[in-house]
Amino acid sequence: MDFKNYRFRASQAHILMTGTIGLTEIQKAKMEDYIARKKASESGELIDGKPVKPLTINMEEDLKNLLLAHESQDLPKTIISELKKIYRAEKYNRNFVWTNKYVQKGILQEEEAITLYQEYRKKILGINTFFTKNTERISNDYFTGEWDLPTLPEIKKTKEGFDIKNSWSLDTFPFEDEELSTNYFWQNQVYMDLTGAEQWTTVFCLVNGTEHLVNNEKLKHFYALNMPSEGDKYYEEYLQKRLDVEKMMIFDYDRFVHVNPYHDMDHNQKEWNFDIPLKDRVIEKVVKRDENAIKELKERVKIARKWLNLKN
Repeated sequence: MDFKNYRFRASQAHILMTGTIGLTEIQKAKMEDYIARKKASESGELIDGKPVKPLTINMEEDLKNLLLAHESQDLPKTIISELKKIYRAEKYNRNFVWTNKYVQKGILQEEEAITLYQEYRKKILGINTFFTKNTERISNDYFTGEWDLPTLPEIKKTKEGFDIKNSWSLDTFPFEDEELSTNYFWQNQVYMDLTGAEQWTTVFCLVNGTEHLVNNEKLKHFYALNMPSEGDKYYEEYLQKRLDVEKMMIFDYDRFVHVNPYHDMDHNQKEWNFDIPLKDRVIEKVVKRDENAIKELKERVKIARKWLNLKN
């Protein structure tokens, strides 16, 4: 196998940027200062009419360690862990599948989130938008990615792209003033490098859970309370938990009932007053294109490829 042209997925970008490889900028400046001082003292150079003092024993030892770190470019453990998975997946033709309820909701409710975002842009921002979901994966010399919105031709016209994130529930939905996770920052830089976009917006949406996911959460309480039936010790607590699940996972009652007309709701429509306004169910985090960040990321790709090839 030859990994010299291996392309990393956009979702892996943040892992490549984990930790420090070689020296930090401060360490690099220190190393260069030591080297300059050592050369000046050995050559007898004068500064302000005075000879430059040689490095102390401790400085010499420090310089030696800095030079070793600069040359070795040892990778952080997090990057190595990811590269091991990549190597074995390629060598043995495997795809390491990982999922949980948060991922499942993101996949199952993607179309709902896109619809919500279009409605938000129209009613709250006054922007009429009809997004076409992108289904194309593209690659360049370093990366590969399949973003959410819009299609590539539209991005080239507007120089803007969007990535939709479905929050599991209100407690995982970000605040407007929270900084965007570095995971998404690096992912967005990759999308911009792939498409030529000048900015990328991560859109957090709060949409209803699917009927299946809502039922699963109710069942968890059913089993946790020893499968209570009417008259049992924990039955009333179980009924309350079912109500709590609906409040935690449903933010637009009419929409949920419309999509799932046969679902056995514990709340009835008259007593429901837990809808969250449209304006509060979308949070946008805009990332601008950063050429220095993209350049740094590509350097990490080169280092990672070298590591992978050493395993052959």
